[in-house]
Amino acid sequence: MSEDGRRRSRGREILINLAVSLGSVVVFLLFCELVLFRFVLPASDVPRNAFVNEVVRYQPGQSGVWRVRDEIAAPYRINVQGWNSPLPDYPVERQPGTRRIAFVGDSFVEALQVPVDKSFAEAVGARLANKGPLEIQRFGVAGAPLSQYLQMVEREVVQRRPDVIVVSLVHNDFDESFAFKQGRYTSSFLKLRIEHGRVVGEVAPASWRAGWVELLRQSATARFLLYRWQVRPQALVDAILGPARAAGEGGYAANIDLASVFAQEAEIRVATDYLFGRLKTRADEIGAKLQLVMDGDRAAIYAGRGDSPALKLNRIAAEMAARHGIAFLDLHPVFAAEWVRAGKRFEFQADAHWNEYGHQVAAAAIAEALR
Repeated sequence: MSEDGRRRSRGREILINLAVSLGSVVVFLLFCELVLFRFVLPASDVPRNAFVNEVVRYQPGQSGVWRVRDEIAAPYRINVQGWNSPLPDYPVERQPGTRRIAFVGDSFVEALQVPVDKSFAEAVGARLANKGPLEIQRFGVAGAPLSQYLQMVEREVVQRRPDVIVVSLVHNDFDESFAFKQGRYTSSFLKLRIEHGRVVGEVAPASWRAGWVELLRQSATARFLLYRWQVRPQALVDAILGPARAAGEGGYAANIDLASVFAQEAEIRVATDYLFGRLKTRADEIGAKLQLVMDGDRAAIYAGRGDSPALKLNRIAAEMAARHGIAFLDLHPVFAAEWVRAGKRFEFQADAHWNEYGHQVAAAAIAEALR
């Protein structure tokens, strides 16, 4: 065989090997998508988002099971208005003799990690049921900051005129009310514009619609890797290239980079003062009681530390609540006392959100505060 013939033969052999390899990869991916992550190792169901009345929420009528590792398999149900809730509908009209409590917050109110009827909101309702008929409406979406809570209250809650509005706070709510954080729909949250030590305006939410990335995200393979097994693309990049940004000298606590957050303490105080004032005004306009509730630093509790740098935000929130005459409940001492009593963790091993026990402990304290 001539030299040209041998080269052509080797070229065909390489192409055949590449085609076989590519075909094997395609077959494997199809097997994962159509069989493995649907029937053998089922992926987490993930509710599809929607943007209605300038508020990010979920498309109505969805149901499924939220899965994380082998620890969480929680049924969820999205109602007519697009919120995870055991109530199929949140009517605007009030039923005579029935009290109404609205819960507003982020993923802790959304509560996909526990069965749809086992969140702290429903547990509060159960504890207060002896006072007569009570309707619980919750408005929660993962990633929302304090500024977005105002948007939800103004766009969704006040028209339903609840007797009580409970706003759930976590530690990353404050700086993210004015600092943009990368995410699928974070530009669709209301933000504040702060200049020269004061709030000079609000940045309206950008409209959100699903694109091709959302279609990929809804595949069984993506839902298994991103949601059930919590594989983060950035974590893979960091593992290969090293982290793009080191944590601040203060480290992390309560899901925040301490140095980065407290470098903006002045802006946080301004934003919190402004947003608490706006929330109080909206509650007063409809004659509703406003109750703020803030999570503690549970890792500090388990470690036996009497204090945590992250709790400075709890103290700032308490100070601003007092300034505006708003009831404030700090869950840190509640969790600390319960940890001493029972020694049971309040969140999942694979997920930092409250487990059913954590929801029940929080509900008991909130019900007592409302009572």
